[in-house]
Amino acid sequence: MRRGLLGSIAAVAAGVSTAWGQAPVPDPVGVPVGAPLGETVPAPSQPGPGVAGPNPVLMPPLTVGPPGDPLGLGPTATLGPPPGPMWPPPGPYTAPLFQPAPPLPYGNGGYGSAPRFWFDGSYLLAFVTDQPIGFPLLTTSAPNQNGLLGLPSTLELIRGENIKYSSISGFRLNGGIFGDADKRFGFETGGIYTEQRSVTRRFSAVADDPFVSAGIPLFARPFIDTTSGISSLVISSPDLGPGEAYLSTSTQLWGAHAGGVWNLYRSAPGSKWSTFLDVSAGYRFLQLYEDFQFQSYTSFDRFRVIPVFQRGPFGDLIQVGFRLLPLRQNIGGVTTESPATVSIRDRFTATNRFNGGYFATQGSLRYGMFSLNLMSRVSIGNMHQVLEIHGATNFAQPSLPLNTIVPRNQAGSAFGGLYANATNIGKFDNDEFAVIPEFSVDLGINITRSVSMYVGYNFLYVNKVARPGNQLNPFIDSTTIPFSDNYGVLGRVPGRTRLFVQDDFWLHAANFGMRIKY
Repeated sequence: MRRGLLGSIAAVAAGVSTAWGQAPVPDPVGVPVGAPLGETVPAPSQPGPGVAGPNPVLMPPLTVGPPGDPLGLGPTATLGPPPGPMWPPPGPYTAPLFQPAPPLPYGNGGYGSAPRFWFDGSYLLAFVTDQPIGFPLLTTSAPNQNGLLGLPSTLELIRGENIKYSSISGFRLNGGIFGDADKRFGFETGGIYTEQRSVTRRFSAVADDPFVSAGIPLFARPFIDTTSGISSLVISSPDLGPGEAYLSTSTQLWGAHAGGVWNLYRSAPGSKWSTFLDVSAGYRFLQLYEDFQFQSYTSFDRFRVIPVFQRGPFGDLIQVGFRLLPLRQNIGGVTTESPATVSIRDRFTATNRFNGGYFATQGSLRYGMFSLNLMSRVSIGNMHQVLEIHGATNFAQPSLPLNTIVPRNQAGSAFGGLYANATNIGKFDNDEFAVIPEFSVDLGINITRSVSMYVGYNFLYVNKVARPGNQLNPFIDSTTIPFSDNYGVLGRVPGRTRLFVQDDFWLHAANFGMRIKY
């Protein structure tokens, strides 16, 4: 049995060695369709042992991007914009290779598409027109010349020239939104605001040292009496008592607008120079409020010295003392005596409110990190003017209640101050057709694609306004002045003062701001 098993193993080993020694069977691939079975097909020639075949052909490197970005990574590698389709197609199997562009607003390396929202705010360092004054308001002179204009010793303390305002702070806001899919039609709104800027001047003849005689220098408020010519109202003198004069004027401007926006032109998102041009129209409101006030104070502290005599032992008169009699003064039909304080106040306020429509154009040019923006606007409408004039002469006397108001005189005319008197006290209104052109230009630096900082210039002009300084009339009837000896003289009817003298107003400002577009 052992011999039979060994014989079987030997027979199998011999068969296997015979199979390994046979030639390989040809690959049926390449046999013509329909060839009879058993047809011999020549095998492909093979290089013999030791014979080298042709070298493999090396493909050129894959370059799909522009110069400086051969791999086409685009903005992700900060090497430049993404490429377009290349030719010949560099992809495998001659298939075109595209690199998709990043989403908007970046476009193809430009500055992006139009914004949906925008906002712009800036600080204003503004300068405005001076307050007009056409007549001297306060003078001084030698005591015997009463501050009358034209006399040798008279000096003008507040001259008949414009009062300058210093720089004024303010701000300007603008914003808007495009509502349609193409971002061509939208809505805008904005406004301007300046602080209330005041100018004050004060003159005093009140001595700090009680041993120094007060009432020097002399102060007088000049005017032209319609019956006697050049005159003055003395408010401080050695014979009358010490006095003070106080002038104050202020101005403030603010406004708002709202309307529709229409984009006329806009460059493509990928443009090297980004430009746009918009036009807008809508409603405009603007208000200019100004105040002018002049107030004077006079303290009656003068007494008449009356000597007191007594007969001596030989019958002659000997002065043994003196008695003080207070000086009396007629103020608006009321007699007051020292000591007393009299105040004379004139106040003019003018409010100019504009309501109308506007038409504006706005354009921008952007290149690299810099941008230039221009805006022009013209508003046309109604200027409603309100003028309020207040005048009062008050006095305080120990024997009377404090702040007693001077009553009406016998002629029935209302009491007043100096420039605000019976001829013009009250509240009045007027309407004028007004035109308001406005212009601004600014140069900005783009911090990001949506945020920029800028510096620029603004100019605004109003052709018709009523300013309080223009409403002061130096031609005054002395019968309307409560502090005058002619106050309340019967038989004289004062004429009406002309009001609403028109003037223009301008504002120009340097602005520093920030603009956001998204």
